[in-house]
Amino acid sequence: MATARRERYRKQTREEAKAVALAQLSESGTAGISVNAIAKAMGMTGPALYRYFASRDELLTELITDTYRDLAETLARAVAVAAPADRFRALARALRDWAKRQPDRYLLIYGTPVPGYHAPPETTEIAAGLMRTIFDACATVGEAGEAGEAGEVGGGGVDGGRQQPLTELEAELARHLEGTGPWGPGEEPGGEVKGRALRTWTRLHGVISLDVQGQFTGMGFDPSVLFEAEIDALVRGG
Repeated sequence: MATARRERYRKQTREEAKAVALAQLSESGTAGISVNAIAKAMGMTGPALYRYFASRDELLTELITDTYRDLAETLARAVAVAAPADRFRALARALRDWAKRQPDRYLLIYGTPVPGYHAPPETTEIAAGLMRTIFDACATVGEAGEAGEAGEVGGGGVDGGRQQPLTELEAELARHLEGTGPWGPGEEPGGEVKGRALRTWTRLHGVISLDVQGQFTGMGFDPSVLFEAEIDALVRGG
């Protein structure tokens, strides 16, 4: 009984510390996260909190793994409830919606690296799981051309939304990516799917990162329209 009570208290203290750390992240970025400041906000001493987190890096690792897991679960749910022809678009929209809801957590994992911090293997394993979700969604894009409605994945656009043949450079990228090893759990996809996933990840993150950092402010357009145009271009293979 006493052991269970201590474990509950330990878990509650760690969760509270992470909540305070996220508030610091929102106010000052990763540079503002301080174990001593967190302890003070919780009414504890720094040494007392170090009994729950051995170092600032351990606390950062907890925040990063929690964030990756939350994003991975969000994308998996979005894909699971979508029809096969809609999975690519559902994944892309879920990624942007998640980032817009919590830009500080998005930048924690996709923004400027924290100086001196080295991610442990568990964070890279979770990130690899995210790429598996991207692979699976990208693999359905070819099917979308036969099932979508106008204005949706596979509907309208060039050749009714079907993927266009690879350009010479895209084919070269696909050949380059063949046999580079698995980027995530499960069977390794071919170079064409890898290339499509890589272009998807970089292009969507490009728009999202600029958006959440306010780089489009004052330009007089709706970033969501640009994002949808990028999705359509990726669906067509453009």
